[in-house]
Amino acid sequence: MSPYRALRKLAGKTVRAIPWLRRRFYISCDYKVISREQAATIRADGWMSPHTARWQQRAYDQLLAEMSAGDPREDLKVAAAAVDAVGLERASLLEVGCGGGYYARIFAELPHTRVDYTGIDFSPSMVRQAQASYPSARFEVGDATALAFADGAFDIVYNGVSLMHIPDYGKAIAESRRVAARAAIFQSVPVLEKRPTTYISKYAYGGKVVEVVFNRDELLRDFERAGLKFVQSWRSINYDVGHLLGESSYAETFLCYPTGTIP
Repeated sequence: MSPYRALRKLAGKTVRAIPWLRRRFYISCDYKVISREQAATIRADGWMSPHTARWQQRAYDQLLAEMSAGDPREDLKVAAAAVDAVGLERASLLEVGCGGGYYARIFAELPHTRVDYTGIDFSPSMVRQAQASYPSARFEVGDATALAFADGAFDIVYNGVSLMHIPDYGKAIAESRRVAARAAIFQSVPVLEKRPTTYISKYAYGGKVVEVVFNRDELLRDFERAGLKFVQSWRSINYDVGHLLGESSYAETFLCYPTGTIP
């Protein structure tokens, strides 16, 4: 082994061995199964950090460049397919948990549907990053469990990889149903077939956050209780935390219609 490779290997082992270094250099690390009660006590301040917002945006810059060059990643294609499946030529869309706002660009380029986009996030740092990156789009600070919009205010409510980060996800589902006139889409939701819905803590982009990995049948019942009819789903990019849970998980995107509406 060359001295350079040996030095890189030693540096990698050092980073992995020291928690504060590991959390500085790894997008996701330090996974731990926790209880629902423990999940409720984690403030997820990591999402509030300007550093986190900048790091997340950098992580997506290459994906967006590849998309614009004609090679979008599978989850981005799935998001566009779900929006197009609603069957509208033009749709007002609210993204819940917009992060750095990159879906404003994705929905401007990939779907056939013309999207009038609004994004909300509970993190002011994320919203500021989104406004700086996509100044022509509309962004607001908002709470997924108490949306500040009227009933049926948007044709589509799109939860962009955010449901998994909301411990009180039942309220978020109900609010999505309330505000959606035509459809609610839940993007890249991590699901399990056998194990019950499970809560995890981890460090994402350097900050401690909560993730929920859903039992698929339980999630479908949550949709039904909220007044949503499950219509169609797509497998998304791989998301497997089987090393932690003892059962393989995967990511799925769900398209639902408010009960009683006509697609």
